[in-house]
Amino acid sequence: MKNEAISERQATILIILFIIGTSFLNGSGIQAKQDAWIAIVIAISWSIILLLMFCRTLSLYPGKDLFDILQIIMGKWIGKIISILMILFVFHDGALILRSMSEFTNILIFSDTPAIVPMFFFIILIIWSLKAGIEVLGKWSEFFIWIVFIIFLTIFVLCLSQMNISRLKPILNNGVSPLLKGAFSSFSYPFGETVVFTMVFSNISKVKSYKKIFIVGLLIGGGLIFFATLGNILILGSNTISRVYFPTPMVTTLINLGDFLQRLELTVVIQFLVCVFVKINICTFAVCNGISKIFEFDDYKFIATPVALLMLAFSFFVYKSTIEMSSWTVDIWPYYSFCFEVIIPLVIYILAEFKNKNSKITA
Repeated sequence: MKNEAISERQATILIILFIIGTSFLNGSGIQAKQDAWIAIVIAISWSIILLLMFCRTLSLYPGKDLFDILQIIMGKWIGKIISILMILFVFHDGALILRSMSEFTNILIFSDTPAIVPMFFFIILIIWSLKAGIEVLGKWSEFFIWIVFIIFLTIFVLCLSQMNISRLKPILNNGVSPLLKGAFSSFSYPFGETVVFTMVFSNISKVKSYKKIFIVGLLIGGGLIFFATLGNILILGSNTISRVYFPTPMVTTLINLGDFLQRLELTVVIQFLVCVFVKINICTFAVCNGISKIFEFDDYKFIATPVALLMLAFSFFVYKSTIEMSSWTVDIWPYYSFCFEVIIPLVIYILAEFKNKNSKITA
């Protein structure tokens, strides 16, 4: 298939943008309150172990993705059943991201416009991108990653004068339990979501090191989320952050350098749309790729339109309100996603290692 190969550099950039996703706006580890920045550091350290496991599994079967590996190590039927479960998980994740974007556009951008209108045009862009191929997305991301970095750095520098280090105190005032809960939440969303890349990374041309791709992407993407969350705490305080859905746009409203620089919320919107576009694209691509592997289609592109539209429709019905969506993401998602982000990949990794050792012995 044409336009189906990306470089290691493009793969790393996609991971960075994917991790930033919606977490740049919402922050991460909010259960830990003023210790959220510590929670993120803990979550990143846990995630390194998880991603090394992903890397090892993929390196044992070069040129294969998770759906191929499942059928190799578990057999055709069991492999397809597990593949269906992973597809449903990624589909649900994509719908959750779409709903977050819908709430953001409805609250802060198009408050007088029905949410379905901007979301419909956005999903059309997703469909176009899927049909163009992942190579196009990779090249597109190489350009926009610099815009994301420039916007982030500009906002962070302009906000330095508003930051108050005393808002981080007292450290660990709430005990270890909220800190670990915040770390677990950050681990599952967004770092654990990178399991989706095991479903699409058969498209990297001439892979030298999966470790470099995953770990560099994790550290840069996680680092940006760390500084965004830390900045939000230093400017707004943990109490304010816990009461608002999108703290980062609120931070940008405080930037006012005379009549020269103000109303910089638009820059945050641009950054958000770029990252969410990549994240939803990767999720939808993984779902389409998985379906094509299960039913042994030659190409996934002809199902891109129905899958994307179905994901959009599902995003509007799965949660009744913003409050319910936020509560589900914080309280239920970490435990629900753990099975798909950790347990199933761990079982696959163990079986892959076992099968690899047996094949060496018999050889």
